[in-house]
Amino acid sequence: MTFQKLLFGVGFFTVLSLLGWVGVFFFVDPDAYGMLGIVLFLGTAFSFLAGAFTMTLVKIARSALGDASAEAAFGVFFRQGFLLAVFCVALLLLSWFRVLSWWNAGLVLAGVLLVELSVRAFSDKTNGE
Repeated sequence: MTFQKLLFGVGFFTVLSLLGWVGVFFFVDPDAYGMLGIVLFLGTAFSFLAGAFTMTLVKIARSALGDASAEAAFGVFFRQGFLLAVFCVALLLLSWFRVLSWWNAGLVLAGVLLVELSVRAFSDKTNGE
């Protein structure tokens, strides 16, 4: 699969996720649907945010480093977009339960950074560096 087709697929998925999230936002009442409405809202928000963050990171890398470097690092950008989406959805969940504060957000950020650094350290060891 070429890099352009991969980017088109991620972009298409992101647009579909955005449309799904907007649909859930306007047409699903969380009081009427209960837990299903919350899961739909957070799931579509997560998939949209993961795609949007991934596409943003790829666009920044393509403009700064060129197509070849962005293509080589696409897996890293996808992982980082995924983790940023996890961070945002975790903040939404903390806000939903009314326990969001700056130090809780800091702890979630520290957890996400620890996962990213652990994955980087593990991938460096497996690549022989």
